[in-house]
Amino acid sequence: MTDMTVIPKLVVDGADAAIDFYRRALGAEPLVRHTGDDGRVVYAEFRVGGSVLSIKDADAHDPAARGLFTLDVADADTVWAALEEAGATVVFPLGDQPYGMRQGRVADPFGNQWIVSQQTEDLSPDQVQQRLDAGTG
Repeated sequence: MTDMTVIPKLVVDGADAAIDFYRRALGAEPLVRHTGDDGRVVYAEFRVGGSVLSIKDADAHDPAARGLFTLDVADADTVWAALEEAGATVVFPLGDQPYGMRQGRVADPFGNQWIVSQQTEDLSPDQVQQRLDAGTG
Protein backbone atom coordinates (compact mmCIF):
# COMPACT_ATOMS: atom_id res chain seq x y z
CA MET A 1 0.00 0.00 0.00
CA THR A 2 2.72 2.48 -0.86
CA ASP A 3 0.67 4.12 -3.61
CA MET A 4 -1.49 6.19 -1.25
CA THR A 5 -2.20 9.83 -0.52
CA VAL A 6 -3.75 11.24 2.64
CA ILE A 7 -5.88 14.36 2.17
CA PRO A 8 -6.91 16.01 5.44
CA LYS A 9 -10.49 17.30 5.54
CA LEU A 10 -11.42 20.37 7.51
CA VAL A 11 -14.99 20.65 8.79
CA VAL A 12 -15.78 24.25 9.65
CA ASP A 13 -18.60 26.72 10.06
CA GLY A 14 -18.07 28.82 6.94
CA ALA A 15 -16.07 26.82 4.38
CA ASP A 16 -16.05 29.62 1.79
CA ALA A 17 -14.75 32.12 4.34
CA ALA A 18 -12.12 29.59 5.45
CA ILE A 19 -10.94 29.03 1.88
CA ASP A 20 -10.66 32.81 1.45
CA PHE A 21 -8.66 33.06 4.70
CA TYR A 22 -6.26 30.32 3.55
CA ARG A 23 -5.96 32.04 0.16
CA ARG A 24 -5.01 35.35 1.80
CA ALA A 25 -2.82 33.87 4.55
CA LEU A 26 -1.14 30.96 2.77
CA GLY A 27 -1.64 31.54 -0.92
CA ALA A 28 -4.11 28.65 -1.14
CA GLU A 29 -5.32 27.78 -4.61
CA PRO A 30 -8.97 26.63 -4.75
CA LEU A 31 -9.29 23.48 -6.89
CA VAL A 32 -12.81 22.05 -6.57
CA ARG A 33 -16.03 23.31 -4.96
CA HIS A 34 -19.41 21.54 -4.72
CA THR A 35 -22.48 22.76 -2.86
CA GLY A 36 -25.73 21.24 -1.70
CA ASP A 37 -29.26 22.53 -2.37
CA ASP A 38 -28.83 25.07 0.41
CA GLY A 39 -25.64 26.52 -1.10
CA ARG A 40 -23.42 25.20 1.67
CA VAL A 41 -20.12 23.60 0.70
CA VAL A 42 -20.37 19.80 0.77
CA TYR A 43 -16.89 19.27 -0.67
CA ALA A 44 -14.08 21.54 -1.78
CA GLU A 45 -10.36 21.14 -2.28
CA PHE A 46 -7.55 23.65 -2.16
CA ARG A 47 -3.79 23.46 -2.57
CA VAL A 48 -1.32 24.96 -0.10
CA GLY A 49 2.19 24.60 -1.42
CA GLY A 50 2.56 20.95 -2.41
CA SER A 51 -0.34 19.75 -0.26
CA VAL A 52 -4.04 19.34 -1.04
CA LEU A 53 -6.63 19.73 1.70
CA SER A 54 -10.38 19.26 1.49
CA ILE A 55 -13.00 21.21 3.38
CA LYS A 56 -16.74 21.28 3.97
CA ASP A 57 -19.31 23.18 5.94
CA ALA A 58 -20.30 21.59 9.23
CA ASP A 59 -23.67 19.85 9.28
CA ALA A 60 -25.64 17.34 11.35
CA HIS A 61 -23.45 14.46 10.17
CA ASP A 62 -20.11 16.25 10.50
CA PRO A 63 -19.92 18.87 13.25
CA ALA A 64 -17.17 21.46 13.12
CA ALA A 65 -13.94 19.94 14.39
CA ARG A 66 -10.58 21.44 15.15
CA GLY A 67 -7.35 20.29 13.58
CA LEU A 68 -3.68 20.88 14.28
CA PHE A 69 -1.44 21.21 11.24
CA THR A 70 2.25 21.89 10.73
CA LEU A 71 3.37 24.16 7.93
CA ASP A 72 6.93 23.21 7.03
CA VAL A 73 8.24 26.41 5.44
CA ALA A 74 11.46 27.99 4.19
CA ASP A 75 10.70 31.42 5.73
CA ALA A 76 8.74 31.20 8.98
CA ASP A 77 8.71 34.95 9.56
CA THR A 78 7.03 35.71 6.22
CA VAL A 79 4.38 33.00 6.64
CA TRP A 80 3.79 34.07 10.25
CA ALA A 81 3.24 37.69 9.21
CA ALA A 82 0.78 36.65 6.48
CA LEU A 83 -1.21 34.50 8.93
CA GLU A 84 -1.42 37.32 11.48
CA GLU A 85 -2.33 39.88 8.82
CA ALA A 86 -5.15 37.61 7.60
CA GLY A 87 -6.60 37.36 11.12
CA ALA A 88 -4.92 34.42 12.86
CA THR A 89 -4.30 34.77 16.60
CA VAL A 90 -1.09 33.77 18.36
CA VAL A 91 -1.21 30.64 20.51
CA PHE A 92 2.57 30.31 21.00
CA PRO A 93 4.82 33.10 19.68
CA LEU A 94 7.23 32.43 16.84
CA GLY A 95 10.75 31.86 18.10
CA ASP A 96 13.95 29.88 17.74
CA GLN A 97 13.73 26.56 19.56
CA PRO A 98 16.74 24.68 20.94
CA TYR A 99 15.74 21.57 18.98
CA GLY A 100 16.75 23.25 15.72
CA MET A 101 13.46 24.77 14.59
CA ARG A 102 11.97 28.24 14.37
CA GLN A 103 8.37 27.63 15.38
CA GLY A 104 5.21 29.21 16.63
CA ARG A 105 1.52 28.35 16.64
CA VAL A 106 -1.49 30.36 15.55
CA ALA A 107 -5.23 29.71 15.57
CA ASP A 108 -7.23 30.56 12.49
CA PRO A 109 -10.70 32.11 12.79
CA PHE A 110 -12.26 28.66 12.24
CA GLY A 111 -10.70 26.94 15.27
CA ASN A 112 -7.85 25.16 13.51
CA GLN A 113 -4.31 25.63 14.74
CA TRP A 114 -1.23 25.92 12.55
CA ILE A 115 2.35 25.34 13.67
CA VAL A 116 4.67 27.38 11.48
CA SER A 117 7.94 25.49 11.36
CA GLN A 118 11.29 26.26 9.76
CA GLN A 119 14.35 24.08 10.27
CA THR A 120 17.28 26.18 11.49
CA GLU A 121 19.75 23.46 12.51
CA ASP A 122 20.45 20.02 11.09
CA LEU A 123 20.30 17.88 14.25
CA SER A 124 20.18 14.11 14.53
CA PRO A 125 17.30 12.53 16.47
CA ASP A 126 19.82 11.73 19.24
CA GLN A 127 20.92 15.36 19.46
CA VAL A 128 17.31 16.52 19.71
CA GLN A 129 16.63 13.98 22.47
CA GLN A 130 19.77 15.05 24.34
CA ARG A 131 18.58 18.63 24.29
CA LEU A 132 15.13 17.61 25.45
CA ASP A 133 16.62 15.47 28.24
CA ALA A 134 18.78 18.41 29.31
CA GLY A 135 15.68 20.59 29.55
CA THR A 136 16.76 22.89 26.78
CA GLY A 137 14.10 21.89 24.27
